[in-house]
Amino acid sequence: MKEVDLEADRKILSEIHVKMLVDQNTDVNEEMSYIAEDAVLVPPNGPLIEGKEVFEALIKNMKKTEWDMGKPGRGVKTLEISASGDLAYDIGKYDIVNKTPEGPVRSKGYFVTLYKKIEGQWKFMGQIWNNIEPK
Repeated sequence: MKEVDLEADRKILSEIHVKMLVDQNTDVNEEMSYIAEDAVLVPPNGPLIEGKEVFEALIKNMKKTEWDMGKPGRGVKTLEISASGDLAYDIGKYDIVNKTPEGPVRSKGYFVTLYKKIEGQWKFMGQIWNNIEPK
């Protein structure tokens, strides 16, 4: 059995998490290199989003939106990697502001992100999140 360097993998996954935060400066090709062919998104109150080609269109559209994500990566509370070193997940919370023509729209909630090592590279497999109404 191959020895797994969990600390090195933890660093790589933390970097991927930050790089997956799309903004106006996102390099779509680089972003797509982190996404698995069969990746999925499970948004709140919406249909399942499946497949790498759908992700590319989604990322291109998200680049048009002005976001304020705060400090990148600050929302990750838990990052776990399997002992075999081929599966991982992170859990955390987000607080972002979408700057619209009508003014800022704040979105807060929690997320779970899944990663899988495919051919020696960590890939984003999917994410589920919820929105919490501001009080």
